[in-house]
Amino acid sequence: MNYVLYVADVETTGLDSRLHDVIELSLHRLSDDVQKTWQLKPRADAVIDPVALRINGHKIEDLTHQTKHGRDTYRDAATVLVEIENWMAEDGVPTEQRVLVGQNINFDKDMFEQLWIKCSQKDTFPFGRRIMDTMQIQFFMDWCQGEMLPGYSLANLIKKYGVKNEKAHTAEADVKATKEVFEKQVEFFKKKLG
Repeated sequence: MNYVLYVADVETTGLDSRLHDVIELSLHRLSDDVQKTWQLKPRADAVIDPVALRINGHKIEDLTHQTKHGRDTYRDAATVLVEIENWMAEDGVPTEQRVLVGQNINFDKDMFEQLWIKCSQKDTFPFGRRIMDTMQIQFFMDWCQGEMLPGYSLANLIKKYGVKNEKAHTAEADVKATKEVFEKQVEFFKKKLG
């Protein structure tokens, strides 16, 4: 069976997938090394946590279309989902053969699922149930070797592997960094397995 892996990351208006919205989404398809990033306008009733915006650098006046930059950048989520699904269809595999890869990927997957539900497009959700979490992979690797890190954040993993992430907490940059970490983890297993 042929699986297609997508490294993913989201930036959001907060941590609760039912209250908060995805405002930036990036996917890197490993099979053809293509990455795409989208910015989404939050729903009118979305809760926007100022702490989340301090971390990810998005500005409330842009998100709420009070600025020209905001109106030009943050697009209607339902329209973006159709664009994402069309791009993903290029991989030629059914939904259940798509795998999400990411740092603490359960958070991102939950945000993705809620995004599709909020846009009344639940039936077209383009990912199956398989995931690979770089944080969990590293924890397992370290546990097996008896060499635990003090923590398993993306910052700790990129430091361990010497990966650069100059724009941390943007979905696009975090996907690039996570992809590099994942590739180094895969390389480790390939060497061990001969």
